[in-house]
Formats: sequence, C-alpha cells, structure tokens
Amino acid sequence: MSPHVRPCAWPARTSAPTQNRNRAEQGPFHLSSRITSGMRPMHDHSENNAEGRGKRLLIAVALNVGITVAQIVGGLISGSLSVLADAAHNASDAATLGISYGAWRLSRRKADERRTFGYKRAETVGALINLTTLFVIALYLLYEAINRFFNPQEVGGWVMIIVGAIAAVEDGLSVWVLSKDQGSLNMKSAFLHMIADTMATVGVIIGGVLILLFDIKWVDPLITALIAVYIFIHGYHEIRKTISVLMESAPKDFDFDGMIRDVKSVDGVEDIHHVHVWRPDEERLALEAHIATKERDLAKVDELRHRIKRLLQERFKIDHATLEVEFADAIDHDRAVIRQE
Repeated sequence: MSPHVRPCAWPARTSAPTQNRNRAEQGPFHLSSRITSGMRPMHDHSENNAEGRGKRLLIAVALNVGITVAQIVGGLISGSLSVLADAAHNASDAATLGISYGAWRLSRRKADERRTFGYKRAETVGALINLTTLFVIALYLLYEAINRFFNPQEVGGWVMIIVGAIAAVEDGLSVWVLSKDQGSLNMKSAFLHMIADTMATVGVIIGGVLILLFDIKWVDPLITALIAVYIFIHGYHEIRKTISVLMESAPKDFDFDGMIRDVKSVDGVEDIHHVHVWRPDEERLALEAHIATKERDLAKVDELRHRIKRLLQERFKIDHATLEVEFADAIDHDRAVIRQE
C-alpha cells in the first residue's frame, strides 16, 4: 500500500461470532450501547420542550401586542415621548417574538436534498433580523429624545403612571412565561428583551411621578434616551453572539489546547491536525480533524476513531465529529495539500 493512501474509517467485515466476541470484550461502555440507550425518552422530552416553546412564544406575542396598543393610546393622550418610545420598543419585541416563532417553526423542518444540514440556523437568522431592526428603532428614539430636549412639550404625568403600571403587569407576565424555557439562544434573547422592557416601563412610571411632583419636563426625553442607550448595549451583546454562530466560531470558553492535548493522549494517536471546531447552530458543537496513526488494521483504526469520538462527546460536548484517519508517515504530504487548498 502506498504511504499516501489513507485508510478508510469503516470497520472490517467479520463473522457474526467474531462480532459478538468483540462486543463482549468491549464491555458495558461500548459506544453504540451508550448512544442508543435512553435515546427515545430524550427525543420525547425534547419534543415536549419544543411544543411548549412555541406556545410560550405565542403567549408572549399576544401580551406584547396588548402592551403596545395600550401604550400608543396612552402616549398620544399624555403626549409622553417616553411612553411612545416604550411602545415602539414593545412593538419591536412583538415583531421579534413573532419572527422568533416563525424561525422556530422553520427550524423544526427536517433536512432535505437542498438543506442537507437542516433548518436549525433559521432561528439564528431570525435573531439577526430582529436585532438589526432593534438598532434602527434605538437610533430613531435617540433622535426624537434629542429633539424633545430642545423643543419640550407638555406631558401628562398621571397617564404615564397609569399606562406604565398596566404595561408593567403585562411585561411581568411575559417575563414569567418566557422564564420557563431558556434552553436556546433564541429563547434566552426573548427573555432578556422582556427584562429590558420591564425596566423601561418602570422608568416611564418614575418619569411620570417626577413630572407630577416637580414638573420636570426634560425627564421624559431623558428616560427615552436612556431606553435607547440600553437597547444599544443590550443589542450589541446579543448581535455579537448571533454573528459568532453565523461565522461558525468556536465558543469563547472552549478549551482548544486542552482538546488537542487529550486527543493526542489517546493510545494509537500520533498526531492531530487540520482541526476545525464550530457551532452549526445555537445548541450543537461540531468538529472536523485529521488523525494520524501507525495502525494498519482497519478494524483497530475504526475502534480508535470511536474512542476519540467518545472522548470528544463526554469531555468537550462535541455532538458531531468528522475524523479523517491517515497514516502517520503521510502527515507532511497531507499538510502540504491542505496549505494548497
């Protein structure tokens, strides 16, 4: 065999007695038995969580639409920009949650001939659309707040307080509903949005009290500006996470050097190179790498590959690992080919 021919990673064909003997020798921790045990309950549990996630998003959408309508009416009656600003923020959140729901529905579709990786990234794309829209709204609110500083208007403090109190109750309900499920970046983002809304609503109430007590007209545009700044800060952190997934980055806290070290310590591994770690979507972690070994027996090569995959799954939570196994004496040639790609 030429030293540049890479061994295939499929197991050698063996007779049934030999296969049974191999399974017995591998003991209770054989990879296939570990993976298949308990798979159906996990699948059923995730299906139940998914259905609950969709219902929670729809409830949150309905609550936010109700908040938005109440705040628009109250903002127009009172002339309060901060109430209208909070209404705009809640409207964007209703749209955000609606897009999140649509993206969630799409992400549940199974892989097909065109989308062989499936539709899981639909939620990430939806998050990017939502966050970009949020930045545009924050810019508009900041512009209006600056304009109100120089052109103050009469504001009804009591209306601000009443509308703010109603919105605070509905925001609190949305926070409670979404707090039941933060298992994905999509849901966590929606939950954090509602926390931000609750804070903004409390700000509106405080503004109404200050206007009633001290007739401070500039407090309304000040609160509006603070809401806009908070949206910028919050949106910046969330959009970084979203872009990180779309750019197929490894998680920030992933121990890359430790992973390389542990794989090299596996008996039979001579080298590991051409390593890529990324997140296919919000929830999974994937890896591809070239593994060099001196082993020539294909059955033993396949057993080595399974041991490495088990290590990656148990220690580093890598659910999907693609390993190309090659002869150790072909490393230099392989690296030269990779550099030319």
